[in-house]
Amino acid sequence: MIHFMDLVPGKEYYVQTFDTGEYFKGMKFHDYQEHNSSRPLYDFVNMIFQRTTYFYLFYEDDYYYDPEKIKENAQKARQQMEQRSLDMILKKLVNDDFQWS
Repeated sequence: MIHFMDLVPGKEYYVQTFDTGEYFKGMKFHDYQEHNSSRPLYDFVNMIFQRTTYFYLFYEDDYYYDPEKIKENAQKARQQMEQRSLDMILKKLVNDDFQWS
């Protein structure tokens, strides 16, 4: 998950709303929209995203994900699983003390 202040304009993100859990893919971050009121507790920031020709407004509490990081993490998990499987097979074939050198 990415903090809302770390969003990069022009980069694509996945967004999940905090209240409904609705998931939006392919959202391109556009800019921040700040609201300052006379009451400090009511200051907040909105994030403006664009998909195709439509603009969407998201909030600080929503969840932002980098699709590139998700793909990298999935690739690492697959490689680790394949390595564990190979180790198990080789230990059964050779012996239980087998270690890659």
